Amino acid sequence: MLTVTDECEFCAIHQRSFRKLTDAAGIRLTVKINNFDPAEQATQVDQALAEHPDAIVLWPADISAIVPSLHKINRAGIPLVISDSKPEDKYASLWQTYAGIDNYAAGQTAARLMIQGFRDKGYGDTGKVFIVIGVPGTAPQVMRQAGFTDTLAEEAPGIRIAGVQPGNWDQTQAGTAAAGLFTQNGNDVQGVYAQADNMMTGVITAAQRAGIDVEKLVLVGQDCSIDGVRNIESGAQYGSVLFSPVGDGEYAARAVIDILDGKEVPHEMIMPSPAITRENVTECYAAIGR
Repeated sequence: MLTVTDECEFCAIHQRSFRKLTDAAGIRLTVKINNFDPAEQATQVDQALAEHPDAIVLWPADISAIVPSLHKINRAGIPLVISDSKPEDKYASLWQTYAGIDNYAAGQTAARLMIQGFRDKGYGDTGKVFIVIGVPGTAPQVMRQAGFTDTLAEEAPGIRIAGVQPGNWDQTQAGTAAAGLFTQNGNDVQGVYAQADNMMTGVITAAQRAGIDVEKLVLVGQDCSIDGVRNIESGAQYGSVLFSPVGDGEYAARAVIDILDGKEVPHEMIMPSPAITRENVTECYAAIGR
């Protein structure tokens, strides 16, 4: 298993969930981790190929930089499961299955939550929002942003994006990014989309320090992590898009177990990613082990 980090909560839960199922299936698992470093991941792919594993599960650090490594794995004839972050579909012949969510669709859901929140809070279909993105170049960052911006442009063009800054999936960095965006835009912002709920916690802290009433903002996160659940229940955050790290790891594990058992697997195993607000936040409890 070649994965991106075990320092973020989502990534750590994903890895534990994956290992739980593969251990139960009697699979001997080797894990190689990089901190979203595509060059290091390319080296790790070479190392993995030298060990001649029966299968590889790969969470790409960068969906473009990983392509040469995908070709190497394909030439070696080693079954490959892509987890969480899908490269462009034109390379789909290079892997057996993708297990995760449709990140573009998840971005669309976040945009529709934003539109709904604008209406619920009395802003109608006009105003400004800014986006705090994850690590640039990763599939969730690229596709969630595309789904969000495309849907706003199509369904609520009066809601304009006032700025975009990276939070790199980190609460502290997201708070710093949001503080700068709040300084630039002052009170002339009605909403914020953070591509992960832990980053939204940083956004909320930055808003409070700037003297902004967070309950007047439409704050839309992603993943429905424990941070998001707490913020939604308290009223500080309007909504999130459910993406369970437990399910994400389990989907990848089931895919590789079936491949090793000689079973046919679908080319895509897409997890559901429904919209979450205070009314249905209990749907997130299983995802966070609550």
